[in-house]
Amino acid sequence: MRDLEGFAKTQHTILELKPNLKVNWLAFALAKHVKGDGKGAIDVIDIFLSTLEEGSVDLEKNFESSELALYKNSIIAESGDWKAALDHLNECNEKDILVDQLSCLKLSGYYQLQLEDYDNAKETFYKLLERGSTEDYSIHTGYMLSMLNIGGEVSKNMLKRKGARALSSMLVLSNEQLKNVKEEYQNVLIHRFPKSIATKRIMLTLFDVGSEEWNTSIDAYIQTNLVRGVPSLGDDLSSLFIIQAATNSNEYDIAQDAVDVKCHAAYKSIVVRVDGYIATLESNSTFSGDDEVQPPSTLLWAWYLRSVLFELAGEYNQAITVVDKGLDQTPTGVDLYELKGRLLKKAGDINAAVECLDKGRELDKQDRYINNQTTKYLLQADKEVEALEKMALFTRHESDPELNIFDMQVTWYELELAACYARKGNFGKSLKKYCKYASPC
Repeated sequence: MRDLEGFAKTQHTILELKPNLKVNWLAFALAKHVKGDGKGAIDVIDIFLSTLEEGSVDLEKNFESSELALYKNSIIAESGDWKAALDHLNECNEKDILVDQLSCLKLSGYYQLQLEDYDNAKETFYKLLERGSTEDYSIHTGYMLSMLNIGGEVSKNMLKRKGARALSSMLVLSNEQLKNVKEEYQNVLIHRFPKSIATKRIMLTLFDVGSEEWNTSIDAYIQTNLVRGVPSLGDDLSSLFIIQAATNSNEYDIAQDAVDVKCHAAYKSIVVRVDGYIATLESNSTFSGDDEVQPPSTLLWAWYLRSVLFELAGEYNQAITVVDKGLDQTPTGVDLYELKGRLLKKAGDINAAVECLDKGRELDKQDRYINNQTTKYLLQADKEVEALEKMALFTRHESDPELNIFDMQVTWYELELAACYARKGNFGKSLKKYCKYASPC
């Protein structure tokens, strides 16, 4: 157990010995904070600031003073006094000491939502969009919350969520609310930010699957990304497969089970479209209804996307068949080997997955990611010697690779190696590895 009380006493003693050092004041404030005395931490910061002479660099606008002010603000917010937190931010702005204006605006919008000051919150989040945060889904969520007058615990929970999901794909909205959000995005945001990918992506969640708006938007979205060659398009589209959450009927979850995915209307619609793209690209290298001839890479990424869609539906054999078409066309595509290796592993053939990934690794020996993936699969195939050889390619050669891996805290490797030893019945070595990362604090 951490002795937080002892930590605070020690920092207080150090501060009394050397009160002229800023770091001792901040360490004592931190000690107060982590032991749960937020008010005490704020008092320590205020006392430190009061000891500074006029003209001190710590009172001027710079990164250190700005971060200290934001830290103090976060402590105020933790107490739940949103008005005091917002007033403190406004005071800091008046004194012109905040460098990170983006964080300042984000916090202001958050506090305004909690105070149910929706008009000002909407204005604040719009300012953030204008400052270039159009690809930040949490900003879009804040904008929707303020527009729909949703605050309190719901807004707190929604704004904590991570990933490429906005409010419309996280919270069950009424038809009237959806209509208002859709009109705002269609009439205002899409025209103000025409290049924003997130804005176009969010609009897909506002249309009914199968409607003319959906058909037009999803076609444009997928075709644009196929031409660009975006490997993550399949994962991106999977976030459209939303279903009612099992634990909360007022929220959505992304469908994870293959049965739920295959039954989803958005999945069915996308599959029909991608199959159509592949058919026309294979026959005349164009999209249906478009005379522009596409390069061979467009067909390659269409196959890639179709394989990922098969994967999401749990149809691994069909997915491997499709990705093999891509490998026949472009045998140097590293992304294709990574996808096929993942599919083979999910299909239960870890040794074939290792062999496939190793072929891809040989094509680009400078790619640390595929080297690590190959190492991970080798460990899962209980081939720890070969795995160490692969890891040694990216370690310092003047020392023992295993020692270097441990010093660099490559935790995933050590844990996979421990699991490998356990599967092989070498429980002593396995336990030793696990204990290195399970030591009590």
